[in-house]
Amino acid sequence: MTAVPSSLALHRVRAAAPECVGAGQVRYAPLKSLWFTGMAFGAVVGGVATFSWAAFALFLAATAVVLLFGHSLGSHRKFIHSSYDCPKWLEYTLVYCGVQVGLAGPLGLLRQHELRDYAQRLPQCHDYLRHGRAWWQDAWWQLHCDLVLTQPPLIRLEPRIADDAFYRFLERTWMAQQLPWALLFHAWGGWGFVCWGVCARVTAGVFGHWLIGYFAHNRGGMHHTVRGAAVQGRNIRFTSLLTMGECWHNNHHAFPGSARLGLYRGEWDPGWWCLLALQRIGLVWNLRLPADLPLREELVALPQPPQHAGLLDAWRLCFRSWRAGAASADLVVRWPARWLSRAALARLFGASVRLRRDPRRQRLTVHAGTLQASGLAAFAIAAAQRHRALAVLCAVLMPLLLLDRRGATATGV
Repeated sequence: MTAVPSSLALHRVRAAAPECVGAGQVRYAPLKSLWFTGMAFGAVVGGVATFSWAAFALFLAATAVVLLFGHSLGSHRKFIHSSYDCPKWLEYTLVYCGVQVGLAGPLGLLRQHELRDYAQRLPQCHDYLRHGRAWWQDAWWQLHCDLVLTQPPLIRLEPRIADDAFYRFLERTWMAQQLPWALLFHAWGGWGFVCWGVCARVTAGVFGHWLIGYFAHNRGGMHHTVRGAAVQGRNIRFTSLLTMGECWHNNHHAFPGSARLGLYRGEWDPGWWCLLALQRIGLVWNLRLPADLPLREELVALPQPPQHAGLLDAWRLCFRSWRAGAASADLVVRWPARWLSRAALARLFGASVRLRRDPRRQRLTVHAGTLQASGLAAFAIAAAQRHRALAVLCAVLMPLLLLDRRGATATGV
C-alpha cells in the first residue's frame, strides 16, 4: 500500500486507498469541449472581424482584472487555500471575479484542485493529474476531456463552503455568468466588445491556465523538492506579470498555504503586492507566510546557484561599507591565478575584502551571499569598499561597466 505523507492528514480528499487516484480513464467531455471551442471561435473569428483598439484595450483590462482579483486572489489564494482573511462581501466579490475566468464553478474548481493536489503529493498518480503526457496530448486532455476515476475518493468540503447559498448559485450558473457582461459590453461597444471582452478573455484565461499548468509541472527552476511526490512544481520565470504571480509554482508546492507566492529575490508577485495594499487599508488581514505554516518532513530545500547582480544590486554592493553593521568582509573576490598577486589585490580592495585565488576562473568575480558579479563590474564593486570616494565613482560608472556582457553571465562557485 502506498505511504501517505503526514501533511495529507488534514487534506480535503479522503481515499480508501491512495492508489485509487491513479486508476481511471480520460474521456471526452462534450460540454467542456464545446465551451472552450465556442469561446475560441468567437475570439478568433469574431475578434478578427470586429477588431478595434478600444475592444483590444477592453480585453487587456478585463483579463487583468479577472486574473488578478478573481483567479489569483479570489479562487486560489482565498477560496481554495484560505491564506488570508477578509470581509465576507469581499470574499464573495473576489470569487465571483474568479468565476469570470471561465474555468468552472467555484465548488467544481475547488474539487478539481484538491484532487490534483492530493494525487501529485503521492508517489504515483494519473498522467492527467500531473500533466504527464506530451504537450499536444495534455492540451487535448485538459481542454476537452475529464478524468473518470475507477474509484473516486471522497472530497469533503467545509460546510461554510459547501452549504453557502451564493457559492451553490455560482456553481449552477457559472457559464451563464458571462451573459450579463456580454449584454453590457454589447450595449457599450457592439459585437466587438463582446468578442474581445468575453470570448477572447475566457479563451485566454482557460488556455493560459492550461499552458502555465503544463510548464509549471514540466519545465522551470526549483527552490524545493517534495520527497516522494509524483511530480514537482516548477517556477516559470518571466511570466510573473502575466500570471499575477501564479507562475511561482515550485514555491506553491512547497508552501501551499502561503499568501505570498514569489518568495525569493527577483520573483515578482502582483497578487502579493495587491494583498499588501488591501492590508494597508484594512480590507485583508492575517496574511499567512511560509513561517506560519506547519513543517513538512517531506520538504527539502535545494542548493541555489548564485544570481548575477543587476544595476540596483551592484549599486547596493558599492555602498555596502557605508551601512553600519554591513561590513564588506562577507564580500569574496575570486580571481585567476595568472594575473595580479594577492598582495596587489589587497592594496586595491582593502583588507576587509576576502580574497580567494582560483586557477580555474577566467575572470575576476565578486560574491556576496547568493549574488555575484564578474568582470569590470566585479572589479569596481570590490574597489568601492576601499574608500567612499571610490564607491561614488564606481556607482556612477556601473551602468557602463555592466555593458560588459561577459560579466553578465553567471559562473559556478
